[in-house]
Amino acid sequence: MSSQSVAGKVRATAAAITLLVVVQLARYGLKETIFPFVGRTDLGDRVASFVAMAVLTVVIIALARWRKVPISFLPDRFSVSYVVFTCLFAAFLISTPLVTQDASPSSVFLLLYSGIVVPVFEETLFRGVLWNYLSGAFHRQLTVYVVVTVLFALWHLGYVDTLAFHTGASGDRLANIMMWKSVTGLYFGVVLGALRLKTRNCYSTMLLHGALNVFAG
Repeated sequence: MSSQSVAGKVRATAAAITLLVVVQLARYGLKETIFPFVGRTDLGDRVASFVAMAVLTVVIIALARWRKVPISFLPDRFSVSYVVFTCLFAAFLISTPLVTQDASPSSVFLLLYSGIVVPVFEETLFRGVLWNYLSGAFHRQLTVYVVVTVLFALWHLGYVDTLAFHTGASGDRLANIMMWKSVTGLYFGVVLGALRLKTRNCYSTMLLHGALNVFAG
């Protein structure tokens, strides 16, 4: 392996990490600007996160288009299996309030947040933009899979503000919660990355990510 090749991989990885740090800081900053309007409550935190992630998704897509980095959002061919799984996911979301017997506005909002907004935001960023960007440096898709999966696990450490607020934890207890959050992110990343390898798009991973979030919640 040439030194130029190694340097390119290092630069690409450093750029990916920098982007993730900037996005997490932007998410936190946007939430702080929204709190005065929604209140700093459990629901208010979800509303602020909802808005911040929606805004950042648009920004990430615009940045990717500007940098000419493909997102691979949709499959090359929207086959019957995609239609079936999309319908199953929609039915799953719609039936969840009936199964849990909780159709309160806050519960429905949380369902939309965890089942749609978070998956679209994170999958666009990781299995979309970063996957394709890193593919230009690493070439082998299996290597890209490993790097993106590790970054996805570490990414969850950036949600420390939300977890600290919702759990009221600090110190060692918060550190333990963050460790397990990162481990969960690693497990999710392994599964979602494997699906991305197989399907070569992030629409499929959005569907699975949404289902996993709802189950985990």
